[in-house]
Amino acid sequence: MTEEKTTDLVQNERFLKKSFRQALIPCMLSILSGDINILVDGVLVGQRLGDGGLAAINLSVPVYQVLCILGSFLVSGTAICASREIGRENVERTRALCKQAQMLCLIASVAATVLGFIFLQPLASFLCSDESIRPMVRDYIAVTIAGSLPNILLYIPFWFLRLEGKNRSITVMMVIMGGGNIILDLWFLYGLDWGVFGASLASVLSTAAACVFGLIRLFGTGSSFVLGISVPRSRKEWGEISAAGSPSALNNLFQTFRLLIVNSVFLQYGGASMVAAFTAVNGILAFSECVTGGVPQAASAMLGSYVGDRDNESASLLMKRQWRSGVLGCAIFSAIVILGSGWISAAYGLSASLLFPMICLSLSLFPCLLNSILSSFYNISGNDLWANAIIFCRVLLFPAAALPMLFWLGGSPWLFLPLGEMLTVIVWLIAVMIAASVRPGYTRFLRLDRSLEQEGRVINFSVSGNTETVCEASEKITDFCTENGLKPDQTMGISLAMEEIMTLILDENSGTKIFFDLRAFFLRGATGIRIRYNGAAYNPFQKNLDEDKYLGARIIRKLARKISYQSAFGMNTLQIFV
Repeated sequence: MTEEKTTDLVQNERFLKKSFRQALIPCMLSILSGDINILVDGVLVGQRLGDGGLAAINLSVPVYQVLCILGSFLVSGTAICASREIGRENVERTRALCKQAQMLCLIASVAATVLGFIFLQPLASFLCSDESIRPMVRDYIAVTIAGSLPNILLYIPFWFLRLEGKNRSITVMMVIMGGGNIILDLWFLYGLDWGVFGASLASVLSTAAACVFGLIRLFGTGSSFVLGISVPRSRKEWGEISAAGSPSALNNLFQTFRLLIVNSVFLQYGGASMVAAFTAVNGILAFSECVTGGVPQAASAMLGSYVGDRDNESASLLMKRQWRSGVLGCAIFSAIVILGSGWISAAYGLSASLLFPMICLSLSLFPCLLNSILSSFYNISGNDLWANAIIFCRVLLFPAAALPMLFWLGGSPWLFLPLGEMLTVIVWLIAVMIAASVRPGYTRFLRLDRSLEQEGRVINFSVSGNTETVCEASEKITDFCTENGLKPDQTMGISLAMEEIMTLILDENSGTKIFFDLRAFFLRGATGIRIRYNGAAYNPFQKNLDEDKYLGARIIRKLARKISYQSAFGMNTLQIFV
């Protein structure tokens, strides 16, 4: 075998890179569109109503974030569990989890609406100590509470459309929300002069429109999911959903606490003008999440599938791909906000310069990206304690401790942004070094169990879509089956059949560049082969196997104990258990 052939038959990122890129831009755009709600409210209200209205918007944000906490906790928990079940080929359980998400969101929406209106006045007083702007705070949060249902239900299509591979639908959904908010803000604020009430109503109505579109796309014809309600049937199911959803919910919860603390500290030491400046910085920080949050979100569904079938090599490659893509995005975003700091000040109606705050924000993006990628992966892989610890440190503990300390020391308060992220990275590095010495069988940074790889019971490799490499892949699977004690006739049958099946897939996708990711494993006396490939949805075992070209498929069907196929995340997965 030549050196070139050997190089081709190693695990590489050509296949997953394409799938990741297909998800990345829609995820980034969806977050960007969502952040327009906050930015547009801030800019238009700041221009129309001044610092008082801008401060009222910022002080009201925690109510919206509480709804985000409920939605993200319930839906991310069910969606992450569903992505793992996709990796395990458990279609019925995946559908049941979607129904559970629908039921839980309906219950949470009703509870939030009832309790919110009961405690509306005390809530407004708690959020705002300044009586001059408290009525505006009350108006804003009243409309937000009335819109609890669409604000919470929106998370269902936002998460589950990714499992369907309908990333563009998420982008359209979020464009509806962002674009609708701009149009309605202009109408309600300038045309009807409804003040902060109109700004809040614009957000709710645009969110409702986006939610309706997303649900139609999710439950439309040909979807894997159906409209319906169900509840978790056991304490174990509740525990799995709660554990998987806790990092996303805690992130929103800690963001709410941080906003309250930072607003309080800035108000105490710098007055309303400092709070207004932080409103602008916080709005731009929210926009940066299109990179720091969009990158790990684009990978989350694929990572869940990889974790479900213990594909450590693919998971590691996808983690590296996230970092490389994210660094470039952070660099571009940093250049834009630093060069545009003067325009940002003017857009928010601020007289103070935002150049240094934007520099501090930019410095925080790179460690923030790393922290976000790590916490997302730990969440998906079931290491929820690690995920929650990273989120607690970077979102709440270190920023909340650094800000008053900087004021006390006479330093710039804006340094709390990069300090919070950098200190988290340092603590994480110390923690993984300690954990590696305690559990040496796991990878140092990602905490992956590599026992199958170390014992030679699994191989992963990538294959280009051409006849030569398909033949080489067949030979490599033959060697693996022989090494793990499969009978010669079984080994020969599997080898020839796999070659023919991949050839069928190539023929079906003539004119399309096809890449395969192959995984063979030997576990508890059974051999499994997984083939992932791009291209049109195609299952060779659903065809009439009487034709001569389906000889390989007939051989596999006789040898196999189970054959399963699914199309998810925009890719095909064929699993064969011998």
